[in-house]
Amino acid sequence: MIRWQTLDPLQQASVSVFVSMSPTYPTIDEDDCHELLSYFRALGEIVVFHEPINPRSANFQQCLTAAKEAGYDDVATELQQTQDSHQYWVEYALEQLNTVQQVATRFDGLEVHSWPDDELVRSTSGQLRSKLNAMQQAVSPESFSTCATDASPEQSELSRDGESIDRLI
Repeated sequence: MIRWQTLDPLQQASVSVFVSMSPTYPTIDEDDCHELLSYFRALGEIVVFHEPINPRSANFQQCLTAAKEAGYDDVATELQQTQDSHQYWVEYALEQLNTVQQVATRFDGLEVHSWPDDELVRSTSGQLRSKLNAMQQAVSPESFSTCATDASPEQSELSRDGESIDRLI
């Protein structure tokens, strides 16, 4: 016989929300970032993972083709420019990383874990390279548990001390 128990809403476990804001396109501006982060905040995000689009990524061509086929000419033009000009891509990616991080500060406690591409890091120098390296190497801020790590009695072996499991069936 199976017994179902309804938990009080305060006893119910919550679902952690992790958001991938990746990739962001060159046409996404500060207002777009604010709107996206507002949506994520409404979902109760734990952390937002962010990465600007990389023209060398496996899905880049799919994004470019989809933008063209959908009639988003401005997006397609900007994406093509990031592929055609390394310098254009570097400037766009740095601006995106900075904009997303700046906009995130407008939301109390919003954690954005940005990931700069290896090629972007190599394309910079000095203090900027150091900051990007630190950003890249940072451990994402989410906590995976608020509970003690002691095993609960419900999560133990089915049979002890060499007893046959057949006896339990």
